[in-house]
Formats: sequence, C-alpha cells, structure tokens
Amino acid sequence: MDNPVYATLKGKKMMEDRLAECIAMREDAAAKIREAREFGDLKENAEYSAAREAQSNLEDEINNLQSKMQNLKVFSYTKVNTSCVNIGTRVTIQEVGKKKTQDWTITGVIENDPGNYYISNESPLGGRLLGKNINDIVDIQTPAGATKYKIIAINPGA
Repeated sequence: MDNPVYATLKGKKMMEDRLAECIAMREDAAAKIREAREFGDLKENAEYSAAREAQSNLEDEINNLQSKMQNLKVFSYTKVNTSCVNIGTRVTIQEVGKKKTQDWTITGVIENDPGNYYISNESPLGGRLLGKNINDIVDIQTPAGATKYKIIAINPGA
C-alpha cells in the first residue's frame, strides 16, 4: 500500500483540475504522433520521437496524479490537533543557542511551498518535526551539517 498523500480541500481541487487538464491533452498528444508519422521513416523521425516522449510524459503525470488521488487524505488547518506537531500545524522553532525563531506550516507534498514557509511532511525538516512536542529538541541534517532546533510553539496552520 502506498503512503497517504495529504492535502487541504484546495490542494485536492488543484490535483483534480490538473488531472482533468492532462486527460484533455491526450487527444492532442495522439494527434501530434499521427502527424509526425506522416514525415516518413520512424527510426530517423525526430518529430515522431519527440511526440512519443511528450505522450509518455503526459501518461506518467496522469498515472502519478491518479495514484496520489487514490491515497489522498484531506485535512483542514482549522481542525488540526495541536497537542503535538501534526500535518496542518504551524510550528515555531528556534536554533539551539540562537535567538531568531522560524515558523513553518507542515503540509502535504501537494501544497509544499518552502518560499512561503509551507513544508511537506515528507521533507527532512517536516518529517523530523512530526509527533514532537513543545520544548523537544530536534536534530536536522542540513548541507552545512547537523543543526539542533527547539520547538517553541505549535499552533493551527493557516
């Protein structure tokens, strides 16, 4: 069984819309293959090879989205359990020995957006924080080496 994929209702809608868009693109991909066949010898036909590769990539994306949809677990930031770090919580962490804090919202991979402080439960930081409590110390491996963070607060995400 595959691992669950977490998303809010908004994330689920984004996945459904993208899946519908990809399915609608199938006929166009098939038409490009038919058109490229007319250029002659398929072994040396760059247009045909490119069209087949584009079709293959499209089918891979459709299969990936369908798999994620089958394993989808919808969560709500407003109904999240904040007794420990969970998917949907906003976690305030502080590097041990430093004063500056960081707020990260733990989300699913569909809505992962580190630039806006939304990290996936599958990311190194997000995964290590799950299940932890306020005042717990978490070791995180970064490119610069191991870093220790203390959990300062756990709140509902937004």
